[in-house]
Amino acid sequence: MEIRLERLLGTRVVDADGRDVGRIEEVHARQTSGDVVVTEFVLGAAGFVERLALGPILLGMLGRLYRGPDRYTVAREDVDLTDPERPRLRRRLEELERKVREGQRARRRAG
Repeated sequence: MEIRLERLLGTRVVDADGRDVGRIEEVHARQTSGDVVVTEFVLGAAGFVERLALGPILLGMLGRLYRGPDRYTVAREDVDLTDPERPRLRRRLEELERKVREGQRARRRAG
């Protein structure tokens, strides 16, 4: 499926239960055989910070006080783009929140 990226950026996404998850603020992609393929979507305020490359600046200014905004990184396969005007997750919000919490615990143990 081919969808123009500018149609998706800023579009609000709901989960499988219809609950608001956030807006598509950033995408991660890779190039294969001359095509650029989206691998994951970044939802929420952290995606916006990432898109504007503000993370390192905020970290430098605020140091340890800056923990970063909430973010959900969602695999392309987990987003239903059948209707690009109304993207929908194939998962529930709780599954994403669990993934975020597990990632934060792993970072704390490693740091």
